[in-house]
Amino acid sequence: MASETKQERIIRKKTFTTLHNGSDALPELCFETPEEAAGSIAALMRGFWKYVDECVEREIPQHTQTCAKGCSHCCSQPIFMDVFEAVACIHCMDSEKVAKAFMESFPAWQSNFAPQQPLLWKALQEDKWDELGALTKKLTATCPFLENNECTCYDARPMVCRTWVSKKFRFLCRMNPSSIKYTLACQDAVHDAYNKVLLHIAASFEIPLASGGWTTLPLAYNSVEGNSAELLKHAISKHLTYSR
Repeated sequence: MASETKQERIIRKKTFTTLHNGSDALPELCFETPEEAAGSIAALMRGFWKYVDECVEREIPQHTQTCAKGCSHCCSQPIFMDVFEAVACIHCMDSEKVAKAFMESFPAWQSNFAPQQPLLWKALQEDKWDELGALTKKLTATCPFLENNECTCYDARPMVCRTWVSKKFRFLCRMNPSSIKYTLACQDAVHDAYNKVLLHIAASFEIPLASGGWTTLPLAYNSVEGNSAELLKHAISKHLTYSR
């Protein structure tokens, strides 16, 4: 994980405290430079991720989960990430090796995922897990952050990964990973906090929402427009190059 500045540490801690206490007073972000902007977004998301981890741990402690390091069957499923989570995730990668591995793996993942995206998204929205499981079997490319069955960005993994946990027999993950997901009682609270954080970032940078809502294909820029989009692209391009 990349080292954080004093200002980023303040943003991270205040974000967690705000979400933990159910307050609306999220911290102001800094965006004088693209680097500062990416750092602020990453700090805000780290505070949010800590809040998510707290919610999940409180409801289903890690020692009761069947998920473990090296168990990666669920990592071939549709893994969604908002553009701001992408900024935070990549900003947190302090290893050129990880960034290079991601660049090499992402094209294959994207080409495998893109044809299924509309159907997958519809099944997710409608909680049709059997249908999602059938679609998932068509996904042969693993998450581009996965290497040797281990997540290379585990500390900065997106919200969807943090809330995907299981208490069932691990062998079932291999058969149909989408069927073993534990339904968290805190899911609505986590999603409300997620939307609050994303809207706060969008408002801070004066970024309008795209029609139809947020775009969640990893590293897609469809949800931002104009100069603000260029600022985010610049922040991301510090770590790897990705064309729209």
